[in-house]
Amino acid sequence: MMTVAHIGQVYVKATQFLQPTAVEVDTDGIRHDRAFALLEADDRFVPSDRHADFLALRFAYDAATDRLCLHLPDGRRIDGPALADGQALDVDLHGLRTVPVREVGGPWAATLSEHAGRPVRLVRCLGSTAIDVFPVTFVTTGSLARLAQEVGSEVDPARFRAGFVIDHAEAHAEDGWDGRHLRLGDVVLKVRTAVPRCAITGMNPTSGARDQDVMRGLIRYRPKTALPDGLLPGYATPGFATYAAVVEPGRVRVGDRVELLD
Repeated sequence: MMTVAHIGQVYVKATQFLQPTAVEVDTDGIRHDRAFALLEADDRFVPSDRHADFLALRFAYDAATDRLCLHLPDGRRIDGPALADGQALDVDLHGLRTVPVREVGGPWAATLSEHAGRPVRLVRCLGSTAIDVFPVTFVTTGSLARLAQEVGSEVDPARFRAGFVIDHAEAHAEDGWDGRHLRLGDVVLKVRTAVPRCAITGMNPTSGARDQDVMRGLIRYRPKTALPDGLLPGYATPGFATYAAVVEPGRVRVGDRVELLD
């Protein structure tokens, strides 16, 4: 029997990945997942090769009060509003789509810029989130175990920033699930293709240090995969973890049963 082994979520894109024990899933994905993002001085989202600058930052979000709390690596804790009351602009998301955002006021720009050593702003995504392609990704424990054989050590699933880790022993069984429906707790997903990976998988998900050559392991044994539905034609890298669309929203808890429906 398959079950939900872990749940992953991040309120602010490019910061430290969290592991809640239960989440609500909407048609746009895990509620509040990547609802906020970091903007560089050129009005672009922080690129993946600079995520290492922010992976040590841990944000919590309280929807009831609409406030954020930032835990910094030096032990400081910064609380402030999540209200988007600043500059509004449209941000290109890697050529995939345009995301409307508005800057969040309060202590964020000063704190983030001090940490990064360059101007960085916190923005709230409006109408959609800063998720790259499909609203949900998942990975199986069997696939993680197979990758560990190539890498030579255990691979933290947080490196792939997947919403769900599914306890399933068979390595890469999910490669054959494209188009099928998968139930996790109350939620039904439509499974799509594997996720093309990049060098960000080599970054420690807590510190941001480059400490594990995951891509080298993937290149050795995983086929290249392109983005689904003709997105970014010509772009293809080794695939690991799997995209999914949300068919039926609901609640998912760690330990919930997972089953293929067709």
